[in-house]
Amino acid sequence: MIRGIVYSVLALTLFVSCGEAESKPRKSAANSAQRIWQSGIYQGNSTLQYTGKAGELVVVADNTLYTDIVVAAIDSIFGDYMRPYYPPQQYFEQVFMNFERYQKVGKRARNLLIIDIQDSIPKGEPRVIVKKGFYARTQLLTEIFAHDTDDLIDAILEECPSVFAIYDQQEWYREYIRHKEENNHVARKKLAQQFGLTLDIPGQARYESVKSSFARISLPDRSRQMDVKSQGGYSSAKANFIQSGVMIWSLPFRDSSQLTPDYLMRARDTVLKYNAKHEISGVYMGTQDHPAVLPTHRYIKIGEVQGIEFKGLFKFTGRFEPSGGKFWSFHFKHPKKDEIIAISAYLDAPPTMSTAMDLRRLQAIIYSLKIPD
Repeated sequence: MIRGIVYSVLALTLFVSCGEAESKPRKSAANSAQRIWQSGIYQGNSTLQYTGKAGELVVVADNTLYTDIVVAAIDSIFGDYMRPYYPPQQYFEQVFMNFERYQKVGKRARNLLIIDIQDSIPKGEPRVIVKKGFYARTQLLTEIFAHDTDDLIDAILEECPSVFAIYDQQEWYREYIRHKEENNHVARKKLAQQFGLTLDIPGQARYESVKSSFARISLPDRSRQMDVKSQGGYSSAKANFIQSGVMIWSLPFRDSSQLTPDYLMRARDTVLKYNAKHEISGVYMGTQDHPAVLPTHRYIKIGEVQGIEFKGLFKFTGRFEPSGGKFWSFHFKHPKKDEIIAISAYLDAPPTMSTAMDLRRLQAIIYSLKIPD
């Protein structure tokens, strides 16, 4: 029976700090020099900057151990797709690294998973250890040591769903920390005045509002360079823009029938028809309602605010349907006013660019929601 990791995902931000230690994953027992905070979880205090991209999971192993069956087992946990988004976006994409390269350049990767076979580990008792902040600030590192490959696969399939939950939270929490450090005072003040709430917003975001019941926070566009061949050589140009931001609106609250998913989605389409217009006349933002990508919802609590979270796709519709993208929103009854508030993030990106970082940035903004005293 595998010894499970027992923790709450929310405990991620409540770790007590202890000294940073060097990991020695190969052919040795797991670290015992650090004080354990909770079963299978350790804490470091590195202040170094992590490396790597959002959505990358660096898997460290021997070449002979990193087989198709191991890759498939890890992918079945960490490589799931964010539904109902399309094009498909994985939560984490594996990047393989052997131990030699890991020792040289890989220790500060933001998301690390080290797997190893060790004769000293008893059969049937694989060891799973989670470490936070050991070689880089906010880094997550998980070590799985097993007696043989069968035990390793069992440990991945049985223990890693809980480990994934920690990694999933940390991906957006890194952006949350970044936003708090940038601390966009202008946007926070306007949100508090207009809607009675605050969000942690990136410093370069732009707040726009032309009516009391609707506002938009536009984030800086993200693009990548493209080499363009022309007569006489090559030139570089920006291409493949990602546009993203957050819209906030309010509706008068009459009764609880307004707090159903169907009502909130209908209200969303009505509000956006008049407030989220495309540059092409007669075209506006609407919800994508194809059966394959219908919006999903769940009831969650952000801080002390209970509401409904939606994920789905939007499309610009009307006279033409020029483009579309992803949305992630949270709708709730304001605890201090007779109003329904919607915080709706949007992301318009070409299929050639990963949106992992952009989605996490938007998630962090929504999850920073607070109601001022």
